Amino acid sequence: MKIFEPAMRLCGCATAIALVAAIVPSALAQQSDAITLEEIVVTASRRQEKLQDVPLAVTAVSAEQLAATGVKGLTDIQYTTPGVQFGSTPNDAGFRLRGVGSAGGFASSSESPVGVVVDGVVVGFGSPVESLGDIERLEVLKGPQGTQFGKNASSGVVSVTTRRPDMKAVSGDLFASYASLDETDIHGNLNVPLAENAALAIYAFDRRYDGFVTNVVRNEEWGGTKRQGVRGKLLVEASDSFTAYLIADYSQRKQKGPGQLWTLNKVPAGDPRFNPPGVNLATLGVTPSYDNELSVENGAGNEDERNYGSSLELNWLLGDYELTSLSAWRGQDMRPSVYSIDAGPLSTFEARRKNTARSMLSQEIRLTSPQNEILEYVTGLYLSRQKVEQTGESALLRPALPFAPVTISITAGLNSGETTTESAALFGDGKLHLDEKFSILGGLRVSKDWVEASNWSERDPQLPANVTPYTPRARSTGKVNDSSLSGRIGAEYKPVDDVLLYGTYAQGYLGPTVTFSALSGTRTEVDPQTVDDFTIGAKTTLLDGRLTLNGNLFHDKYKNLQTAVLRGSEFLTENAGGLRSKGFELESNLQVTQELRLNASLAYADAVFTDYVTACPNYIQQQGAAAIAAQCNAPGSTSATPLYQAKGNSLANAPKVSYTLGANYQRDVLEGLLFDMNVNYAWRDKTYNAVGNPDTKHPAYGVVNISVGFGADDGAWRAGLFARNLFDENFKAAILATPFANVGNYVNWNVREGRRTLGVSLETRF
Repeated sequence: MKIFEPAMRLCGCATAIALVAAIVPSALAQQSDAITLEEIVVTASRRQEKLQDVPLAVTAVSAEQLAATGVKGLTDIQYTTPGVQFGSTPNDAGFRLRGVGSAGGFASSSESPVGVVVDGVVVGFGSPVESLGDIERLEVLKGPQGTQFGKNASSGVVSVTTRRPDMKAVSGDLFASYASLDETDIHGNLNVPLAENAALAIYAFDRRYDGFVTNVVRNEEWGGTKRQGVRGKLLVEASDSFTAYLIADYSQRKQKGPGQLWTLNKVPAGDPRFNPPGVNLATLGVTPSYDNELSVENGAGNEDERNYGSSLELNWLLGDYELTSLSAWRGQDMRPSVYSIDAGPLSTFEARRKNTARSMLSQEIRLTSPQNEILEYVTGLYLSRQKVEQTGESALLRPALPFAPVTISITAGLNSGETTTESAALFGDGKLHLDEKFSILGGLRVSKDWVEASNWSERDPQLPANVTPYTPRARSTGKVNDSSLSGRIGAEYKPVDDVLLYGTYAQGYLGPTVTFSALSGTRTEVDPQTVDDFTIGAKTTLLDGRLTLNGNLFHDKYKNLQTAVLRGSEFLTENAGGLRSKGFELESNLQVTQELRLNASLAYADAVFTDYVTACPNYIQQQGAAAIAAQCNAPGSTSATPLYQAKGNSLANAPKVSYTLGANYQRDVLEGLLFDMNVNYAWRDKTYNAVGNPDTKHPAYGVVNISVGFGADDGAWRAGLFARNLFDENFKAAILATPFANVGNYVNWNVREGRRTLGVSLETRF
């Protein structure tokens, strides 16, 4: 029966969407035509358009919908939007769309195939959105977007738009909540008109919660996090034809414990680091398992990250055309930290990082043609320069513990490096209306990327005296550049006003890079990643605007997929030969009555390697020499380094099926008093953290979020109760092989969202 479970779930969710679309009581259609869904306006095509009129696979979520689901940060949208995942592990870092996303190693300089854009600015690292209190809307664009956004975005874009200042009146809001683990969230907005044509808006937030992983060796609670920040925005309409929009932001995040909150999942017999006589886990009260929430790492850990930046957007109206200049600068400062990734109570591995600084300058100039003309287009120039400076990382390994202590500096002292990435692109995208119903879609992008990197090490004066003598590495350099031509072509057809059919073929491109690993300084040159995307879709508005039903089919073929693999004690960025991802996405929204709105969405993405030679998986090595010889014999294999052909294996951390079901209810209960309730259920299929390794399987899971509240019907105040992960579904970021341990040893990577959170909230507006 287990074989049929995924299909049954898939069919069940598809049926639910079909029910929303088809099994609607006839009385529903006869009610007042004033009952309609609120229209969502998006900028997916770099101009304001109704979501239902955009011939792209795009999901849009309003600020009200985000607030109702109870999500707190940008990365939490993975629990409300099917087909979206966010990874925190080295081989699954950043956003994923349709199963594909970032997969760079610890020190990778490669950019993300899923771009993050905030108020039009491409963000190359970090997050300027640690709190969602001033968000206007969120858009998730699927498939290559390079012809619409100047920066490489070969797999899609997550675009965030914050609220602009309002020149009409002084206004503001304040929100406060308290929840499990002493979680507090306080944020507020203040909007002040400075003149008839100028306004200032300031947003500030403070989010924090206590630790949720108990370290029984250090007697500490790990995972406690504090986030604070501020964003200021100044909007000036100097004339009817010129506006200036200045934004500046600063945020910081501090965490108690290392970034990887590991607990033991599996420990094979015979590993002296986790078994008697050196270690007795039973006496520590620890039983390795998926449900284990006790850490036994003896090394300290902490994280301290600062993100900051500014942007200036200038807009000129040149007749019916609009010329936009968008200049931006961003910085990130990773403060000194310590960490240990051996997951055990013995000092096998310990490291400290002095500082990592990132900076990025970008300039975009864009010309937008008028709408409703025979030819509509957006064209522009994009330039960027990103620099990463790692000022020193030192790591010690005691490989023979606990019997014969030998201490090795695997970084050869303080490992340092610099990487500079420069990009330039000309891009354009448009639509040619052949008649009122049929249009041709097209876009083109010409780009050039330059990457220069260097790495070296220096003597570390803080190393203990018993360290095995080492020789610091001399400076090693690498340089690569590449040009590309990519584009898209397609068509849209509107047989009637409320139906849009579209089909596109698009090419995506992700530039080359040179990386040096964070520990050993191992150099790898990574080739450009390309993708051919085929998408056909439909957007429909039914029942006089009360029901929307959108869907698409896609087939993506990747070449030279940039990914990360564990080589010995560290992750290295490499190219996989090929990947294919195909599937479909469905979304539906229904305004049942003035009070009740339902939504359902489903994503199916079958992402598998078509060619990928990698290290022999741990579970095969554990079976012995015969299994290794039979299964790890890909071209290039040797007895010392057997290789595995992962063709047909699923991409790491890529669920085949994910879906959400939601309901929002609002009703006047007394004069001037409004009751509201929101329920959201998100389900995600099983995944594997490492190809060809069933021991890294993460089971499927579903999460229920709910909120209820009472407030003034004019929005002046609201008091509420909320629950995230109501039924305490225990899920992880990943299950992965333990570094420096015997084959067959695995750890859980724990996350805050895998714990139930119950809380109360109070908010006011003026």
